[in-house]
Amino acid sequence: MSSPRSLFRTAVDKNAPRETRTTAIDELAEIAATTQLRVIVVADGFNGSFRRQALNGLGRCRATTELAALADDASLPTPLRERADQLR
Repeated sequence: MSSPRSLFRTAVDKNAPRETRTTAIDELAEIAATTQLRVIVVADGFNGSFRRQALNGLGRCRATTELAALADDASLPTPLRERADQLR
């Protein structure tokens, strides 16, 4: 199994194939790497689908503290904040 650090690097690598990045985000959720998932959600430069996938991963991890913080984060786009609120 890969480490959270290497999975995160893969997830954020814009040169990696989309499927590889998606798999890395799923694996981060499987190992409950909530810090890395939260960083993907808040990072402005990511494709919205990756951000939503990471947010859903936090929901799968039952990361209620992170989800509550994201729901209250005014810097996030409204749809992401609303989804975080639904997942917590």
